[in-house]
Amino acid sequence: MEDQNLGARCAEILGTCLYANIATAQNDQPWNTPATAVPDSNLNLYWSSWTEAVHSKNILANPRVFITYYDSMRERGTNNLRCLYLLCEAAVVSDKNEGREAHKLLYPNEEIHLDDFFESGLRRFYRARPLQAWLNCLSEKQVQQNTIDMRVEVPLEEIRAAT
Repeated sequence: MEDQNLGARCAEILGTCLYANIATAQNDQPWNTPATAVPDSNLNLYWSSWTEAVHSKNILANPRVFITYYDSMRERGTNNLRCLYLLCEAAVVSDKNEGREAHKLLYPNEEIHLDDFFESGLRRFYRARPLQAWLNCLSEKQVQQNTIDMRVEVPLEEIRAAT
């Protein structure tokens, strides 16, 4: 795939992979959580979680997260340009208008009580804003002695333009 199509490839991954791995850390203890995470038109990623989940507590202590999207059903060794890596800054959604938008993305056609995600509710909406993005550009079978990196950085603007 040519460079000018990398943003479109990232947008395709975001549009077809429903689940993300959200890596968090606190006090040098890493944690990785699978979650349904859906992007908005500005490339903000939203998910909902229990307030007492390890990753939810980690985000309060350390907003830096690393998120990956990929097709886990693909044949081994065929992941070229099929894994999206995102370095992000995450936060609890505290604005109810933003919460309504997150609800529309995550729970389309479902009625929920927005209050369940605020104040004394047990769940919250979370938002991750990407800071950098990469696609893998080699599979493990293609690595050679002179390989420097298996990922290529993709400008966020290119991904936004393709979504």
